[in-house]
Amino acid sequence: MKLRHIFPVFLTLAACGGAQKREGETLDDGAAEDGDGKTSVQIVEYEKKTKELMEATRQLGDLRDQVDEQSRRLQVICLDYPDHEICQPETRFNFARKAFCEDPDFTKHVDEVVAACHQGECKQVDEAAQISRSNYMLLTQRLPHQLITFRASQTELDTNDKKDLQHFLETIGGENGYVIIVGRASKDGQWRKNLELALGRAEKTRRYLVENLGMDQTRVGYITYGQDKMYLTELDAKRLSEKKLTETQANRSALIFSYPCYQGKPSETSLAPAVP
Repeated sequence: MKLRHIFPVFLTLAACGGAQKREGETLDDGAAEDGDGKTSVQIVEYEKKTKELMEATRQLGDLRDQVDEQSRRLQVICLDYPDHEICQPETRFNFARKAFCEDPDFTKHVDEVVAACHQGECKQVDEAAQISRSNYMLLTQRLPHQLITFRASQTELDTNDKKDLQHFLETIGGENGYVIIVGRASKDGQWRKNLELALGRAEKTRRYLVENLGMDQTRVGYITYGQDKMYLTELDAKRLSEKKLTETQANRSALIFSYPCYQGKPSETSLAPAVP
């Protein structure tokens, strides 16, 4: 088919399937006590480059969902015609990714956190060392994410979870970067059982990434939090997921951070911590 016949098809599809731009939201990463012992809300916003990359990723993902076969042809066409209207989602994504990955002032501290994670700082099991709160907050501000939720007392990913996770990593190009998984559980029930559930959710997610999506196991680290300060609030749920979730549902989860442009060279040692 000649190029002049392909463009009208893509123009029609792009016009029908354009994603609506979402306004920037805020993340309440928990509550803190003020000097009077009262609880105050701490609001965190994504930094500009992260917000732009996530929005560009969503838009590109929406386009690829709607025209899967056409998107493959679209990428070929856009190599030669990057300024064409139908190529704008792809072009915008490429610019956003370049701005995200190639600014050393932006990536320096993220590199440090991910390197520390690989060296063992992310392996929080019971009383083991854990990533600091300031470093965790840096991840929430600067790294794109996908929140996977589980049913009560369950650790298995369902079909939709797997599809969403695969779509997220493929669209953002995260398979060759680094992934950090935060496993959580709700406050219901015994703390020890909840820790096991949080660990199980992180581990099952890690296995799916490695065994089914083909990620290098040395590029997947995870954290398990049982402390009050790391529980998600209702505002967190609104910020971290497009689904309407209660606080309890949000905490029955695995939060997957993707750092698609990490250039470190981890060792061959697996990052999975031992189950207590």
